Amino acid sequence: MCVRYTLHKTDAALAAIAKALGRKLPPPEWVQPRFNVTLTHVMPVVATAADGPEVRAMMWGLVPFYAQHQPRTQLLHNAKSETAATLPSFRQAVAQRRCLVPANGFYEWLTQGKLKRPHLFTRRDEEPFAFAGLWEPAIDDRPETYCILTTRPNDLVAPIHTRMPVLLTQTTMPRWLGSEPLSTDAYRELTEPLPADRMQVREVSRFMSNSRNEGPQCLEPPEAAPPPEPELF
Repeated sequence: MCVRYTLHKTDAALAAIAKALGRKLPPPEWVQPRFNVTLTHVMPVVATAADGPEVRAMMWGLVPFYAQHQPRTQLLHNAKSETAATLPSFRQAVAQRRCLVPANGFYEWLTQGKLKRPHLFTRRDEEPFAFAGLWEPAIDDRPETYCILTTRPNDLVAPIHTRMPVLLTQTTMPRWLGSEPLSTDAYRELTEPLPADRMQVREVSRFMSNSRNEGPQCLEPPEAAPPPEPELF
């Protein structure tokens, strides 16, 4: 499951997507570095428009089409790739509204007793990538919304979490983006987990665990563990 990610090098991430698509995608003026992206943040997302791919401002937390007019609804941050194509919440978006979510890395937590230690997963050499995303149109005063597909974990992620986001590369980005249905085989192939040898992980500061915290400190090494409490005799 992906509930937090980082897009602190937007230019590089969009340049990687632009190269894969063979199209210029200049970063919008409103985009700022984000080290701790969480639900309800408005982020750059690449979606297909009438004249081709473009960068759009979308809110993380997909609102399904059937809940668009409800004043209060659950925001869906992830969709399981194994079931998304058949569930009412995601089925139409899988067929017609697949997008690319630029990113530099994603966070997961290793739980040890009462302590949750955040880890940052990136591509090898921190190469930018895109998550496989789904999006829904804007309606009333609500912006366009998106969610991120997840899949089973590879060997690098498995010791820390039972799910991982679908990471797309230069070769898979163009195949995922679009508004036409994918074949069952193509969909299954595109949502496979990225091999572990193409990724790396490191522990980071617990500062980022607070969703209100932002800035480069999120990527700093972990703090020293607190000393054990003295025994009382």
